Amino acid sequence: MKFKSFISKHRILTIVVSVVLVLVLSTVGTIAYFLSKINITYDGAPPPLAPTISTAPSGESDADKDDHDIDTLGKISKKKKNVLKDADEDIRANLDDTKKWYSEQVMNIALFGVDYGSKRFPHGRSDSMIIVSINKAVNKVKLISLSRTAYAAIPGYPNTRLSHAHGYGGASLAIQAIEQNYKIKIDNYIGCSFQSFIKIIDVLGGVDITLSDIESKAMKKYNKGFCGAGTYTLNGDLALKYARLRKIDTDRDRTGRQRKVLLSLAQKFRNITAAQAIDFLNQILPLVSTDFTRGEIVYQLASALSYLKWDISQYLVPAKPYQLVLRDGFEVIIMDWAHEVDYIHELMYENVIPLYEG
Repeated sequence: MKFKSFISKHRILTIVVSVVLVLVLSTVGTIAYFLSKINITYDGAPPPLAPTISTAPSGESDADKDDHDIDTLGKISKKKKNVLKDADEDIRANLDDTKKWYSEQVMNIALFGVDYGSKRFPHGRSDSMIIVSINKAVNKVKLISLSRTAYAAIPGYPNTRLSHAHGYGGASLAIQAIEQNYKIKIDNYIGCSFQSFIKIIDVLGGVDITLSDIESKAMKKYNKGFCGAGTYTLNGDLALKYARLRKIDTDRDRTGRQRKVLLSLAQKFRNITAAQAIDFLNQILPLVSTDFTRGEIVYQLASALSYLKWDISQYLVPAKPYQLVLRDGFEVIIMDWAHEVDYIHELMYENVIPLYEG
């Protein structure tokens, strides 16, 4: 009887071990399959689906024309030239402090929504720059938009719009510019072209966005179904158009629309099933580029389930409106860098004693 009992127990143990091994191996196989699809990049290479842009100076694209504000702001006056001179001095003073804040309890991931529509910028300008700041000390996720029009230092180039850094040198140069100007450490980035953004939204079945009356009127030219303020489900193409709406308000409001789309995506992630998550990953991983290693991706995928349950809030840097001036045909905002650096530090390092690099 003891022998039979021993055999019986060991059969059960064998079955349990076998099941565990199957689950582990299948999980490893699934993870390896997904990781093989990710575009790991370390040099700011364009994300997938980025169109090849000719750099020949043969006129301007629609994106170039859209970004010119000469007709709106007029020629640079002597007063505005002095403003730019003072701004250059402020940037130079900001660069004198080479320390970057960081903490093992705070992870900063830069999200770049890249516009490849300009012949001037073959790497594509970062039309959207949102830092996902994950603070493990307080269990909070903060979505922090950086204004693309911020007049900033670009390593190796004259001072200009922050969004131009990506256009000059891809994600690597954009990260350098962010770190130097805002005195923060960017741990990793994820890049996404407009075409990829559309596909990602469509894979998720669209996003639910509440439009104001003025936003609804602006969107009606793209789809007659918009009929006043209310909540609408936007497909990928309409979500992109919504996130890029111009001229109905300010660039500050525009960044708010971008964060609303991101928050709606986060809500989708909270509600999807495991089977849906697997299908989603299978389709979107080939559409983005990142400098996460494959090992880091495995860890972050496991952690993401916890992050999505935390409080998610949104912010814009600069914290307040500043004056606009024209620089080389582009509208830029002149910021008080000392104030904005303090502000972003306060946002990111809540209840954390930061360390310094540099």
